[in-house]
Amino acid sequence: MQNITRIYALSKRNIILRYKNSLVGFFWGFIKPLLYLLIFIVVFKANSGVHNYILYVTSGLVLWFFFSNVTGQSVGSIVGSSGVLKSLNIPAYFFPLAETISELFNLLLTLAVFLVIMHWWGIVYSIQLLLIVPCVLLFAIFSLGLNLLLSSVNVFFRDIGIIWGTIQPAIFFLTPIAYSENSIQQQYHLIIKCNPIYYFIKLGRAIMYDPIAPSWQMWSHCLIISVFMYIVGQFVFNRLKNQFISAI
Repeated sequence: MQNITRIYALSKRNIILRYKNSLVGFFWGFIKPLLYLLIFIVVFKANSGVHNYILYVTSGLVLWFFFSNVTGQSVGSIVGSSGVLKSLNIPAYFFPLAETISELFNLLLTLAVFLVIMHWWGIVYSIQLLLIVPCVLLFAIFSLGLNLLLSSVNVFFRDIGIIWGTIQPAIFFLTPIAYSENSIQQQYHLIIKCNPIYYFIKLGRAIMYDPIAPSWQMWSHCLIISVFMYIVGQFVFNRLKNQFISAI
C-alpha cells in the first residue's frame, strides 16, 4: 500500500508540474496534434489517397504524442530525481513508472476530447471504440519497458537523452501517420514494419478509423512486442540499478 501511495504521489506531482502556470493545461495534449494536422493537411493531404484524412491522421497523432512525450520525459527521470533517490528510500523503478502513469492519464483525457471533436469528422461511435483501452494499455507496457531501458542507461551515459531526442523524428516519419501505408513503394515496406511503433498506430487506427474490428494478428503483434520490450527493459534496469547511486 505504501508503494502504491508513493507511485500515486509521484504521478500526481508530474501532472501538476507539467501544467503549472499553463494557460490551457492538459488541452496542450490535443492542441499539439492539431498543429501537426494543419501542417500535414497542407503538405500531404492532396496526394495521400486517404478517405477522411483528418480522422486518419489525428487517430495516429494522439497515440504518437503519448509515446513521444512519455519517453522524452522518462529518459532523464532517474537522473533528475537523484536528490530524492539519495535522501529517501524510494525504488528507482518508481520514477519511470510514474512518468508513464501520468502521461497515460493525459492520453486518456486527450482521447476523450478527440472522440468528441471527431464527431464532426465522421468518427463512428460503436462498442468497438472501447477496444482503445486495451490498445493503450499494451502501448503503455511497451513504453514503460523502453523507459526503463533508456532511463537506466542514461544514468551512465548522459548522451542517451540527446540521442533519443534526435532519432525520435526519424521514427515518426518511419511510421505511417501523415501518409498511408499503401503510398509507400513495396521495397520499403520491410523498413516500415521493422518499426515497433507502426503496429501500435495501426492497431489504434483500426479501432478509431477503420469500420471493422482489428484482427487477432494485430493484437498478437502488439502483445508480443509489448511483453518483449518490457522484459528487455526490466532486465537492463535490474542489472544496473544497484550502481545508480554511485553513478548519479
